[in-house]
Amino acid sequence: MKQPNEHAQWDDALQEWLDGELNDADSAAFEAHLAGCGLCQRSLPEFEALDEALVEASPPLQLDAAFDQNLLARIDAIDESKRLEARRRLEQEWQQQMQSLSRNWRRTLAFVIPGIIGGIVLAVALMSWLDSSGITSNLVAQGAAELGGRSVDYLRLGITAVVGGALGMVFAPWLARLAD
Repeated sequence: MKQPNEHAQWDDALQEWLDGELNDADSAAFEAHLAGCGLCQRSLPEFEALDEALVEASPPLQLDAAFDQNLLARIDAIDESKRLEARRRLEQEWQQQMQSLSRNWRRTLAFVIPGIIGGIVLAVALMSWLDSSGITSNLVAQGAAELGGRSVDYLRLGITAVVGGALGMVFAPWLARLAD
C-alpha cells in the first residue's frame, strides 16, 4: 500500500481533474491511475461532495452593468497618467536640449564672427603686403587676362575674402576652445 504523502500528487490531480483543468494527456494518465487506485476511488466521492458544498456555500458572483465601463475607465486612467508623465518628461528633456543648443550657438557665433572679421583684417593686411611684393598683382593680372579686364577689382576682393575666410575659420575654433 502507498504512503499518504507519496499519494499527495494524485490528490492534487484528482481536484484538477474534477475542475476540468487537466490537459488531455494528464487527464488520461489520471484516469488510468484512478481505475487501479482504491484510495483515489474512495477519495473521489469526498472531493465531489466538497466541491458541491463549496458551490452551494459561495454566493453567485454578479457584476453590475457598469463594471466593464468602470474597469476600462480605470485602465484608461492608468495608461493616460503614464502617457502624460512620459510626455512631461520628454518635453522637459526637449527644453533642456534647446537651451543647451541655444547657448552653444550663441557662444559659437560670439567667437566665429570675430574670428572671421579678424581673419579678414589679417587678410587685408596680408594682401597689402602681397601687393607690395607683387605676388597679388601677378595673380590678378593673370586672372584678368583670362576673365577680361573688368574683373581686376572682383579678383582682388575674391582673393581677400577667401584668404580672410580661411584665416577666420582657423582662428574661430581656437577661440571657441579658449572659451571652454
